[in-house]
This record gives sequence, structure tokens and C-alpha cells, in this order.
Amino acid sequence: MAKKKKNKGEARTSGDLLVAVNQVARSSRTALSRNLLDIGLYAGQDGLMLVLDRTDGLTPGVIAAQLGVKAPTITRSISRLSAQGLVRRENSADDRRQSLVYLTDLGRERIKAISRAQKATEKQALAGFKKKDVKQLIALLEAIEANFAEPVNKGTSDAGNTPDDTTDAAQ
Repeated sequence: MAKKKKNKGEARTSGDLLVAVNQVARSSRTALSRNLLDIGLYAGQDGLMLVLDRTDGLTPGVIAAQLGVKAPTITRSISRLSAQGLVRRENSADDRRQSLVYLTDLGRERIKAISRAQKATEKQALAGFKKKDVKQLIALLEAIEANFAEPVNKGTSDAGNTPDDTTDAAQ
């Protein structure tokens, strides 16, 4: 039996928001991954390159911290990107035990292609949306992110509240 879609006005159950956010995140990452494959990159490599585009010459540990992943993951990605000629490693002048990672000229050229892949993915995701709706969506997502950054007060849980029951944090 096919699953029926909920009516727009129908009350949502607890957890629907997280399910929807997780599904959208997964779908957007899949779409971006397809677009990145067209330029010879795998998922995650774009993030590493964009970090280096903002601040070149970082240690693998700093890159890992900025991306929220473990150092061995970054080390593997750096090796793969280095093999493609997109990044290079150099020993630190201050501490020879540390290596610093830099974009190559080819890597810098690829940044433009990463940007195009991101724009194409966003265009697909936001097809049919009005500009004001996109602005509102971004504001709401930023408000949710800010809520996660706040410490959780165990004594007062709003776990059972629906969006209509809570204060409109995005306004």
C-alpha cells in the first residue's frame, strides 16, 4: 500500500522536522556529489578545498577541526587531492614536524568549478521558490542552528511542542 502524503493543514508528529531536515541534507549532498563528480571531485573534497581557498597554508589538524571531522579523514583527502595536483604539502618553516597544505594553481582553478557545482545544486533545490521564501528559509535554518549552539536546559524541555507552540525565533 502506498504511503499517503499528509495534508498541509494536518498536525505534524514529533520528529517530522528532524526527518525532513535530515532527508533534505542527504538529498542535497547527493545532488552536490553528482555535480562534483563531473569535475573529478568526491564529496567532502570540496569542503577541504574551500577551507584552503579562504586560508591557504593550514595544517591537516586545523582543516579537520574547521570541517568537524577527524584528522585521518583529512589526511586521506589531502593525499587524494595531492595526487590530482590540486593541493601540495610543504613542511612548516617554524616547525619541520608539521606540514602545511596549500592549493595549487590547478586547485585554484577548480574552486570556480566547485562554486558552479554549488550554484547548480542550489538552483535545483530551490526551483519554484520565490526570493522572499528563500530568505525566510535561510533565516529559519540559521535560527535552528543558533538554537543548537545554545546549552540545553534539562529542567525545561519543549520536546513535545510543535512549531505553533513555541516562540517564533526567526523573527
